[in-house]
Amino acid sequence: MHHMLKSFNLISSQNKTYHRKLGQINLLFMPPVFGIVQPIPAPDRNKIKRMADAATYHMARRLITQDHGGLSVAAAVRNNSVTKEDTGMFSESGNHVIVADACLYNRHEILYRLGIDKKIEMGDAALILKAYEKWGDQCLKFLYGDFAFVIYDTQSRDIFCGRDPMGVRPFFYTWQENTFIFSSELRIVLAGLDRKPEPDPDYLHDSLAGIKSRQDLSPYENIFRLPPAHFLLLKKDKIQVTRYWLPDEKSAMHLKTENEYIEMFRELLVNAVNMRSSGVSSLGSELSGGLDSSAVTGISADHAVSGNIPFHTFSNVFPENTGLEFKDEREFIWEMNCRKNLKGINIDGLGIPVIELLKQTLDVQGVFVQQNYNVFNYGLFKAAADAGTEVLLSGFGGDELVSARVSVPWNELINGRQWQIIRAELFHQGITLKSVLKPGVLAARYLYSRIYHPEYRAGVFTPDLLDKRLDNLPLNRSYAEQHQLAQRFRDKYKTPFRENLSSRQLWRISRAHIPQRMEYCYSAGAQFGIEYRYPLLDVNLILACLAFPPWMKQHLGVNRYLFREAISGFVPESIRLRNDKSGSTIPHTYFSLVREKEQILGLIQKCSGIEFLSEIFDFSRFPSWYEKLVKREEHDLNYLNPGMFYTYLMIMLYYSRENRE
Repeated sequence: MHHMLKSFNLISSQNKTYHRKLGQINLLFMPPVFGIVQPIPAPDRNKIKRMADAATYHMARRLITQDHGGLSVAAAVRNNSVTKEDTGMFSESGNHVIVADACLYNRHEILYRLGIDKKIEMGDAALILKAYEKWGDQCLKFLYGDFAFVIYDTQSRDIFCGRDPMGVRPFFYTWQENTFIFSSELRIVLAGLDRKPEPDPDYLHDSLAGIKSRQDLSPYENIFRLPPAHFLLLKKDKIQVTRYWLPDEKSAMHLKTENEYIEMFRELLVNAVNMRSSGVSSLGSELSGGLDSSAVTGISADHAVSGNIPFHTFSNVFPENTGLEFKDEREFIWEMNCRKNLKGINIDGLGIPVIELLKQTLDVQGVFVQQNYNVFNYGLFKAAADAGTEVLLSGFGGDELVSARVSVPWNELINGRQWQIIRAELFHQGITLKSVLKPGVLAARYLYSRIYHPEYRAGVFTPDLLDKRLDNLPLNRSYAEQHQLAQRFRDKYKTPFRENLSSRQLWRISRAHIPQRMEYCYSAGAQFGIEYRYPLLDVNLILACLAFPPWMKQHLGVNRYLFREAISGFVPESIRLRNDKSGSTIPHTYFSLVREKEQILGLIQKCSGIEFLSEIFDFSRFPSWYEKLVKREEHDLNYLNPGMFYTYLMIMLYYSRENRE
């Protein structure tokens, strides 16, 4: 099997020895990292102090700092016995100094390529620096893991920064007045500025339209995000940002049998989970009851048992005896925990009132956010911290590629003249009227597709549904028209037409909401000393899934076929074979929405007196929007957009705070 991995340029992951021996060192600290590069004059101590003061957390920490020439950096630490030499985040060699927020999964391969004895204890920062000194900016192609780092050359004063391919570790930066300020968290970059900038108009308008802003845009003018799979070079006062990794959508894998695909996928999936579970003193998993979270939980639970690692699952459920009807995934969560004999902790409340949570989010994230999972997972974060969890595994990202639902790619099969596969897909239930008539329908569709090539592909969001969603938003018409919010909103759902499944899936896995959610969760989890890891966004898994034949993903009438087959034995059959997902990821949010009506509508009324907000919103429409949200009529659910409701509340809170200041 190993030769097959290599043939598709997958990165070696034989890393178990290192993590069992040194993994705990990597977890004694907790993000963020931050710092200033200011060669002339020396870094401003007032700015550094403001940044350090901004690095506050629910879980008590201390900061470890290091100064070297024109560079001043710091990292938050969760263990008082740790020194800056122990963290693995700082290193220097010759003229180069590095600070890295990183966890590498292919240490042995890098050490081998560098000619360094694998028994040598070397932190991830030092290893990245050695790779940079040998390969320059090409070093990023050899790094396999989650990372964001800054390398400073004290002689040339060049700055080189890199971020992992999927954007698991955040990186915000600004370059102003000969000063480069960076951090894993936006709020700390803000603290380093002498004057707080205005929110970027594009970010505000994206938020009002329900759009996830592009990957380089931060919420503030002149502050930027380094996009995933990119590096930054600041040389002679000029910044250049370059992409270093992009999967080949034309890569194809051809194995002899169906079982070989399943075995290879299973091996990659298990490796992806186990690498992120090794060397951890306490491990947890978010368990929603769905296929992705259950698969990650099942694999990591087996690994935890074999390594004698304390393991808990954390699940959001709807509170009992409320008098409200709301479907959750409790039965599947219970079944998964029982099957694996796991310590499951159910969270049935937000922990604090909605408005207080939104205020905390503004403090932690530095601005109103465009996704709300991090906001309402407060109770789960607290429960995980109380249980002593260090690393929290998530099934997030699977829906975009690894376990995505797809339709049978008939055109691809026809273009490839894969007649045996087509026959098997058509007649897997025998000869029926539908299977006999379907070839004619497919032929007609195929011929039509040869003639007509649309620019965009129609999806589940029909123009009628989009209009309903847009009309439901309580925006002032004049403001919306002036800033073309309707066009922004409709453009969000334009899916570029791509005939090949791998092209469509590459587009999905590259969308802006993926790194953005991980950035939000990074900061929210860090408040409680929790580090998120995402096995289903593993680079090797992504490369392999893009190369797998499309018929393995929807096969013999079974969607997510390859994923379902690969996780056999890790999850109960009732979960592995389920074809539905009901309820909400955080169902108890609805209970808080109903219970806190007076406070929520009171905030809306109070904010209606702020001139700028009155220009944006039609406040008279908020009460009816709220009533529709709490009634949850089935015919309204597709366009009510509750996430936007909370984003709008955060925008109100943000500008009401700015108005007071």
